[in-house]
Amino acid sequence: MQIVRSATTISWIPSDSIPAPLKLLMEKGLMHYDPPPPLTVTALEPMRRRGEFRFANVLRAWIDVEDGKIRDCRYAGGVIMGLTPITAGPMRVFLPTKANPVIQHSPKVIGDGVTFVQTAGGRPGFSFLMPVPRWPFLVTRPFTIWTTIELVINADGSCSQRLVGSSPFPRHWLYDDSGHLVEKAALTRAKVWLNTVFGRHTPWGGQDEAPVVAPPETEFERGLSDQIMQAGERPAVRGVQAGELLFRQAQEGASIAVILDGNFEVRVDGKVVGHVGPGTVVGERAVLEGGRRTADVRALTEGRIAEAAPRHLSIEQLSELAQGHRREDSG
Repeated sequence: MQIVRSATTISWIPSDSIPAPLKLLMEKGLMHYDPPPPLTVTALEPMRRRGEFRFANVLRAWIDVEDGKIRDCRYAGGVIMGLTPITAGPMRVFLPTKANPVIQHSPKVIGDGVTFVQTAGGRPGFSFLMPVPRWPFLVTRPFTIWTTIELVINADGSCSQRLVGSSPFPRHWLYDDSGHLVEKAALTRAKVWLNTVFGRHTPWGGQDEAPVVAPPETEFERGLSDQIMQAGERPAVRGVQAGELLFRQAQEGASIAVILDGNFEVRVDGKVVGHVGPGTVVGERAVLEGGRRTADVRALTEGRIAEAAPRHLSIEQLSELAQGHRREDSG
């Protein structure tokens, strides 16, 4: 019996994630941020044609099982490069990106499962000019983005997937065999990417980087974060440092926050009760329970948050959000 399974990453550029001077290109409309991908992906090609992601790493593989034993295994999938939207006056064109060779490590049979590891990625159809301290003082660097996926297929048909490597930028989301979002790269470190990721500093030069990952938000939280970010009054976006307290238990507070970047730890009475990452909305319990924070929320990594007044959400929405967080804390 042949068992075919897959895992997919989508790499995309979130709003406000690019530093100057590249940010100027976004503000002038020459280049574009990407819309957040859906929590469940059913078809990549229409998204690619609309220029909604930079590239997709599709790892598809199969194993042959006979009498409960794994007899054979192979890769069966690869990269899907995206298109880069460029606006020039009234014209909008989509430039193709250039794929790097796909790196597929030899499958490893361990017990009743096979582990597949695949690296894929590429670069834009153009390069950036970057200053250097020596002649010729400006060099061309074709910056590369990539992801490395680990997919384990078991003889009983089950499978699991992990994002085990990626470029520091842009955002990378990992989807399972059913197309459901299961993991996110928690950080989009554009400055690190601009300063270090070129030439040999990529998997094609022998270097990869393990990303900080976070679980996905719920469909309900996705709707709330979109509502907050797209309200008439734009929320204040600020950076936080690793170790910084976003909220302190028992402290007065009336704002809510959308986590845009980073991993955060939630503690109640000194006990860790959960971890939250990009897309999560926090701070609702203070609004519902007397105006005081009910937990410490501390940054485990650097990050960014958007802080807003709770008037953008109804009491019913805040109550449902709080109930969902209680279920997560008890789990």
